[in-house]
Amino acid sequence: MGLTTEQKKAAHASGSVAVTAGAGTGKTHMLTERYLYFLRDSQGFSPLQIIAVTFTEKAATELRSRIRQAVMQEMGDRLEVLAELEAAQISTFHSLATRICQEHPESANVPPDFTVQDATESALWQAEHFDNALAQLPADLYEVVPFSFMQTALSALLADPLTAEQSLERDRADWLPAIESFRERLLTDLSAQPNWVSACDRLSHIEGSAGDKIEIVRQEALKDAAEFSLTGDVSSLEALSTLLLTGGSKKNWPDLADFNAVKGAAKELRDIAKEAIQTLQVLNPNEYDDRTEAMLPAIKEAFRIVRGYLQNIKYHQRILDFNDLEVHALKALSDPAVAKYYAQRWQVFLIDEFQDTNPTQGKLLERLTKGSIITIVGDRKQSIYGFRRADTTVFEQWQTHIHAGDSAPVELSTSFRTHHSLMRQINQVFAPVLTDMHQPLQAHRQETLSPPPEIQLYTVEVDDDQKEDNALDTGLNAGRLVEAQKIADLVQSILIDAPIQVHDKASNQLRQIEAKDIAILGRTWGPLDLYSNALSARGIPVLQAGGGSLLDTREAKDVIALLRFLADPTDALALAAVLRSPFFAVSDRILYLFAQSLPDNKSWWNHLRETSVPELETAKQVLRDLLGARRVDAPTRLLQMCDRLTGYTAVIANLPGATRRMADWNGTLELVRSLEQGSADVLAVVRRLKQIISAAITLPRPAVEGGNAVSLMTIHGSKGLEWPVVFIPDLSHRSQPDSPVLRFEASLGVALKLQDKAGDSQKSAFYALLEQTQKAAEKEEAKRVFYVALTRARDRLMLTAASPSGGGLTLLKPGLDQAILATAIPFNPDLAKPVEPLPADIPSIPKQQMVRSAKIGLFELPVTALSDYALCPLRFKFRHIDGHPGYQTGTGPHQDAMALGRLTHKALELGIDSVEELAKQKSQLPIAAVKEAFSLAQKFHLADAYAEQRQGNLTWEKAVSLRVGTLTLNGIVDLVGDNFVLDFKTDQSMHPDHHRFQLWAYSRAAGKPIAHLAYLRHDRLYSLTSAELSALDQEATALVKQLTSGDFSACHNSLSCNICPYAEFCDSRVI
Repeated sequence: MGLTTEQKKAAHASGSVAVTAGAGTGKTHMLTERYLYFLRDSQGFSPLQIIAVTFTEKAATELRSRIRQAVMQEMGDRLEVLAELEAAQISTFHSLATRICQEHPESANVPPDFTVQDATESALWQAEHFDNALAQLPADLYEVVPFSFMQTALSALLADPLTAEQSLERDRADWLPAIESFRERLLTDLSAQPNWVSACDRLSHIEGSAGDKIEIVRQEALKDAAEFSLTGDVSSLEALSTLLLTGGSKKNWPDLADFNAVKGAAKELRDIAKEAIQTLQVLNPNEYDDRTEAMLPAIKEAFRIVRGYLQNIKYHQRILDFNDLEVHALKALSDPAVAKYYAQRWQVFLIDEFQDTNPTQGKLLERLTKGSIITIVGDRKQSIYGFRRADTTVFEQWQTHIHAGDSAPVELSTSFRTHHSLMRQINQVFAPVLTDMHQPLQAHRQETLSPPPEIQLYTVEVDDDQKEDNALDTGLNAGRLVEAQKIADLVQSILIDAPIQVHDKASNQLRQIEAKDIAILGRTWGPLDLYSNALSARGIPVLQAGGGSLLDTREAKDVIALLRFLADPTDALALAAVLRSPFFAVSDRILYLFAQSLPDNKSWWNHLRETSVPELETAKQVLRDLLGARRVDAPTRLLQMCDRLTGYTAVIANLPGATRRMADWNGTLELVRSLEQGSADVLAVVRRLKQIISAAITLPRPAVEGGNAVSLMTIHGSKGLEWPVVFIPDLSHRSQPDSPVLRFEASLGVALKLQDKAGDSQKSAFYALLEQTQKAAEKEEAKRVFYVALTRARDRLMLTAASPSGGGLTLLKPGLDQAILATAIPFNPDLAKPVEPLPADIPSIPKQQMVRSAKIGLFELPVTALSDYALCPLRFKFRHIDGHPGYQTGTGPHQDAMALGRLTHKALELGIDSVEELAKQKSQLPIAAVKEAFSLAQKFHLADAYAEQRQGNLTWEKAVSLRVGTLTLNGIVDLVGDNFVLDFKTDQSMHPDHHRFQLWAYSRAAGKPIAHLAYLRHDRLYSLTSAELSALDQEATALVKQLTSGDFSACHNSLSCNICPYAEFCDSRVI
């Protein structure tokens, strides 16, 4: 495909250019051509001199693929360009920051071998270390700021540390002028609001009979509104805020619709005036501003200590999160030598999705791109990531900077996505909503579709009789259920009853619609389940691809409830949740009767153990078995055991949205498995889960394959995607206001929401300012979110709402009133009920069933496993069959001893000759332990006991493998000499006999006649001669045979039991 005039102007600009690319206008195609432009002979740049940056891995991969394909087609004979292209920096912003930090670690003040945590890993890490960080604070700080308040405040500040650092340097002199400016702007802009203008317009075009009370109100409202618009007098605003809308007669108006329209318009003006007056009142500085000033020094000091503590741990653990990458890359670029290095290396920058840039990224790019040719591509109308600190003003500032002279930014205004009939209506809707930001798009697609594409709007409406019927539930959820049925009607109509034709993008032809051509995009995940259930009940396949938090899913809640009960059987709430879940599916009636029979001072579990209710027998037995296994098995194994005993996954596999449910179950199991690292104890895992929940960490749900199904996802998740048919439901949803205890802004400061003596929340004037500013920003972003949503549609667009007004309907009203006539969905109580799912297909019984148990399937083991088996077969089973880590893992002396041993081995293997060099290895040990590891390693090089083993040809860390019967033993020999193998030990006590089979295996695998054990801490060398090793041949072979036969009986040896990590729960232990 060629370039449009606008695309060509942007792609072939000789210098820097800022491009506004509307939805579906081919910006990736233009960026690809822009990249080629710089590679052509006329420009002569190498791919290694060009940086292309976008904001997601998916977008970066697509851009690289497009560029590679285009270069192959146009420059396939230029092999050096193709080779350099593979090494070119075409990546996300964070990948670019990572590269800067890796190439200049000293200037960035980061470890040279750091690893990067993604957002989830970072949140989990901080939840684990945050409490310890708070414990570092001096007690006197908590005398000024209460612990819970300090905890919440610091958590918010650490989410954006650079902005927080700048904010904490500000004071009253910075924010007080901003309050006055805001008050003036509020009064100036109020009468220009679209809703104000629209309300006045309606009031001026409809007139009732003289003397009617509502007609009098109409005249007063117009008079007060006109006076305020002319003079800005607050008294006119106060008059508007007290309008009385009672009285009046419908017969005094042309029709009922006009009567209601006037009342609605007057009410809208009154609400706007009320809100403005309330805002003006809270913007007067008060005692809570004074209290905030008194508390901020303590918060500032606490932030410095906690941030420093966490950064120190990160440095020693060699990890950075995304925030760290930006901060440290910016720090590196503040070094003139580093800035010069990149100025010479990278001379062309192409930056996509620039509207999603945050201020820190803007500063980083400013330092990185000085003197370079810059191309920025963005669209302010599609900036919807304010919660990630994206700031549209960054894009605006760069546009102004790039085009400071006579040149103007380029606008791509031809949409290749949306049909022209639909595009015309979308333009109509958003012209009055986005005002100055609006960019009308022209549609490339002009083909004939029948019926012609148009936006359809459906709203649930409750009649007066239904509203007055107290026995009838007409609330929000009931409206959503009715709305869900309407969506199902519409989908069934266009997909099954009378299938419509849609435009196929790949073939550029019309074809019959399929389920995968339809998407339902919600503001939030909450109501999507209702639409999914309604469609599934009609046999229409649906797919909830991901989004939301894993811990909010039903499957995760079931898992957490079960683990909570296993950690604490007295947790009655957890037990009740488990019994009601698909694990046991106990009815509410049975649970109620059981609860009624509960004696005083008796726990639910104790009562359950003694009950004889038939419906609870299975649960009683399964839970008893799980409690018996909880000290032996890891939490994931307990969950799998419970699934096997109850058929949990079989149940959810036959519920609506089975694919999504199974993905969430597996995702939750993976989460639990990750939390087992360090300690597989149920109590420890539950504690970590509680930390995650308390920190309100959003854990992503696993993705699932698409298939031919209706897609359900959030609008944010749909960014960059498109479908022939799009539904935007729940338009009347009103977002709940967010009111955190702390707000901050880099140029103004930090504001707090405090409590009065009665415990009621109170806001300082500065807090109110930031709240109003944020509220205004969120309102504007909400408009952009709906713009993104509507522009995902290619052929058909259907809007629905659970009520006739509110939320998105109010935001879009100025445009919807001009472009669309809403169709009412009459409220039907019969539809306001949860739908019954389709009955599941009964699976066929397999003709052949397994009647014999399988033998143990061990084919490979580490060499050390043979020593474990020789010590105690049951110990071997716990570790190598069950995968239980034992109770000596986790943090503590045992783990430190293991880490010290590994570091000692690393020093010997690499021949490290200084403590400083050894400290650079990946170790979390304190410097004293590093010194100890170095000292132990030096003993081998210096002690007389090992003089002979230091001679001859030496091979360090040699991988070996030995076949014994059907079993293969694999291992790493610490040191192999001319005629010996040697294994190093840093143990406090010596038990050489425990390791004899390990030494035997090393000797036989390496083909050496002698085996040594070097106890470095004791300067002792334990040796097995050739004859002694030969004597072990028969014993080792018999041991392997016994192992592979599945004999895991305990050894009943007190010496082995005393050093066994499983002794605490082993029923066979000898005391």
